[in-house]
Amino acid sequence: MKKIFKSQYDKVIDKIRANIVMVKPRFERIRKVFISLSLKSVLAIIVVLSVIWLGKFVWKRMTYQDIFLVSPSTFSFETPDWVTEEFVYEISHVRGLKSKYNIFKKGLTKEIAKVYESSPLISRVNYVERELPDRLNVKFELRRPVAIVKRKRKKYLLDKDCVRLPEKYYKYPEDGNDPVYIICRKSVKVPDYGEKWKDRSIEDGIDLLNYLKQNKIDKLLKIAAIDVSKVGGRRKDGKISVELWTKDGAKIKWGFSASSGQVNELSNYEKLQNLLSVAMEEGAGLENMEYVDVRWKTPLAKRLSVR
Repeated sequence: MKKIFKSQYDKVIDKIRANIVMVKPRFERIRKVFISLSLKSVLAIIVVLSVIWLGKFVWKRMTYQDIFLVSPSTFSFETPDWVTEEFVYEISHVRGLKSKYNIFKKGLTKEIAKVYESSPLISRVNYVERELPDRLNVKFELRRPVAIVKRKRKKYLLDKDCVRLPEKYYKYPEDGNDPVYIICRKSVKVPDYGEKWKDRSIEDGIDLLNYLKQNKIDKLLKIAAIDVSKVGGRRKDGKISVELWTKDGAKIKWGFSASSGQVNELSNYEKLQNLLSVAMEEGAGLENMEYVDVRWKTPLAKRLSVR
């Protein structure tokens, strides 16, 4: 019995050995193919990485040449006639600008725009565009003075957004024009340059001036001052909130501002129509008028007394 089992066992073992001998060449071929593919893959990866590194190296060497450097100090723009030479210098040397930039720098346009937006001389940056090889096209809006706040014998320059401006950079009033004053006697905090004047009365004065300028009334009637000293008070006994003064001394009783929320207060448009109706009869400059009251549906006016 043992001999029979041993014989069967030997046969099975011999068969397995025979199969292994037959399969072994296949495994050897597969092993060689795998090794060959692995070597080729490694070689391909090395080639690709070398090409990428070489490309970056060549690109860096090419783009970091002087012809691709732009300097803010060489920026030029159309200079308006209402700014000073100091203004021109300041725009070219805004704090935060570097001496040189590479035209290919990542995020360059956003970086330049952010620096210019921080300047108190600029109200908005429209765009910053690259122009190869060494040029940047920048479009921004300059802050322009529209009035002088007169408070406690001191004067402060403001633009249409009620932002305080550095006086040394501007020619105000502009050639051929007279200044417009915002008269405020309240004790309020004076903002730093580039900051908005957060005072309701002064904001109302600037808003009214902007409205008059949009309709070209400031020059037509020769508006010299807007008195906002009474803004914020209650309406009692016909108390006037805002008063305008012309260059020739005529007083215009304007009333409360459009944002005051006063009941039955006429709109700016209605008041302007009242004012124009009087100006058509008495002359645009209102030279012969003591005052014009535009707060009512029918305007009131009083001529100067002639003796």
